[in-house]
Amino acid sequence: MRIPGQCWFATVLLLLAGCKSEEKLQSLNILLVTIDTLRADRLGCYGYRSIETSHLDRLAQKGVLFEHAFAQAPLTTPSHASIMTGLNPTAHKVRDTGGFTLAASHTTLAAILQRAGWDTAAFVGSAVLKKRFGLNQGFTVYDDEMPSAGPISGEAAQRRASEVVDHALRWLDTQSGKPYLLWVHVYDPHLPYDPPSPFREKYAERPYDGEVAYTDQQLGRLFDAVEKKSPGNALIAVLSDHGESFSEHGEYAHGVFLYDTTLRIPFLLSGPGIPAGRRLQQQARTIDLLPTLLELTGMKPAPEVQGVSLTPAFKDQEIAGSAYGETMFPRLNMGWSELRSMRTPRWKYIRAPKPELYDLQQDPFETNNIAESHPDEVRKLEVQLTAITGGANERIEPATADAQTMKQLKSLGYLGGSSPQPYATGEKGIDPKDRKEILKLLYLAMYSDSPLPQRIAQLRQSTTRDPTNPALYSNLGQLYAESGRPAEAMQLYQDALGKGIRSAWLYSRMGQLCARQGKKNDAVAFFEAAAQLNPADYESLQNLAAVYRETGRVADAERTLNTILNSGEPYAPALNELGMVWYQKGDRATAQGYFEKAAQLDPTYQLNLARLYRAQGDNVRARASFEAFLAAKGASPEYREMVPQVRRELSQLP
Repeated sequence: MRIPGQCWFATVLLLLAGCKSEEKLQSLNILLVTIDTLRADRLGCYGYRSIETSHLDRLAQKGVLFEHAFAQAPLTTPSHASIMTGLNPTAHKVRDTGGFTLAASHTTLAAILQRAGWDTAAFVGSAVLKKRFGLNQGFTVYDDEMPSAGPISGEAAQRRASEVVDHALRWLDTQSGKPYLLWVHVYDPHLPYDPPSPFREKYAERPYDGEVAYTDQQLGRLFDAVEKKSPGNALIAVLSDHGESFSEHGEYAHGVFLYDTTLRIPFLLSGPGIPAGRRLQQQARTIDLLPTLLELTGMKPAPEVQGVSLTPAFKDQEIAGSAYGETMFPRLNMGWSELRSMRTPRWKYIRAPKPELYDLQQDPFETNNIAESHPDEVRKLEVQLTAITGGANERIEPATADAQTMKQLKSLGYLGGSSPQPYATGEKGIDPKDRKEILKLLYLAMYSDSPLPQRIAQLRQSTTRDPTNPALYSNLGQLYAESGRPAEAMQLYQDALGKGIRSAWLYSRMGQLCARQGKKNDAVAFFEAAAQLNPADYESLQNLAAVYRETGRVADAERTLNTILNSGEPYAPALNELGMVWYQKGDRATAQGYFEKAAQLDPTYQLNLARLYRAQGDNVRARASFEAFLAAKGASPEYREMVPQVRRELSQLP
């Protein structure tokens, strides 16, 4: 017998949720918006009067606003893993941005709703949330394609909120009509702060605020579309993954410390079952989102979920649970100690080489460390912390981020060195509080308007003070490259090896320097070392293949490039290099196929294709490919010296 669609849907929910009555089930649409790097105190609804955020302010009026909401990590990927699983980082094991992937064994909000019959779609604004990091679990649609920045820069690290929202709206227009989960992630408030006009001009002295105001404008379009699509039947959740520090506590941006400047977040809920116009004082956490949304839709979270539903707060009831926080970033990227924290409504405890305790009622800005004078409170909070961490020692096993990911992370303001070495927490390390001057010098060297020689001098000074910090060598080497000082860059990297720093990015850069100097055999050795440390570093593998080809090792080049293609991830530089391999082997037809595939992924490679067409006498297609290259890259500063030659080649075609 055929079961009507609505009854079938309710039956599925009953099976999955274990509820006793259909009346408790709600086939609600869910819009989840995560705004990267947004401080709560930069929204009008949180009391900031120097900004226009009318759409988020209106959403707060229609629902509930949590005054005291906190992330479990001040980093994008770990925090989103907590949002999507309801688990602390100690449980989901995503400990940093770039070197960790959410395992398939962890069930996400999207996977739960997908099994229950929801349509699921995600649209993300940054490469740090691409599919390879595991957050696509349960999403039928996962739109994570960033714009191309060319073969040298590779894929761009982010895209504007307008593009993310445009893609989400197109999906919404064609959505099936079943209940849906739509996740929209916007990245704009993250470094570098560069709002588009007219926000750039209006907030010229406060570009971060300009990014926030622009984000609010774009989200207004999304909220309007959801209301039109699902009038009165949509749950809307808006929260940030972490905050941002503007030099408070000696931190610039986020990731190093665990103060409220980077852990406090905005958290808004609106829709059926949620009271309007309420400002709630109970402490909320990112891990509480999943159980809250499940309860509002009539389901229950699995027993292993560590968050709790926030719905009791709607009735002014207390919510159980202190807020755990952690950052492994100082250890993984700076060679310093990791930090962990436990926050109650009154106390904030930070486990560090020099422990910290703050009375938040008397000291909300966490400026007076009273750990030594309140040992009983420290012990109590340490017990709570240990219950989550499972003891002082935990083995952390990062995977090395590939060179392209490292490049993207640096463009987004992550100034770390990304060490792939496993380590055990609890080992003695440098307290990040004792390296605040290094953080300042590093930030100024990479983001100030000072002359390049001055910025290089600042980082050279830093390597003397903190000689085992991988981030300093990585960023100083980048500045040497920008200033055209390859010999000093090579000496710097040799010094890093001498200090015991071992990383794929280090060997890869040494290989690039040798290749440019014509030292092909040395380049091969360095690229092979990089590939051994990180087989997923496709940029180094492609560079290795190019050097193999140039030294006559064509079979090795082909084997290396096929390793990349067999991974299943489309990588235009590898396809282009395979075209070069087959051209060198004398098979122009096969070479053409690879050049065409590369050009489909990145119009930059239309240039090689144009020259091949010309060599084959196919001037029509050669002209089209030359024009496609110029249309895509003719105005790019990266190709300023190349473009006149390309124009001459185009004009000389018959």
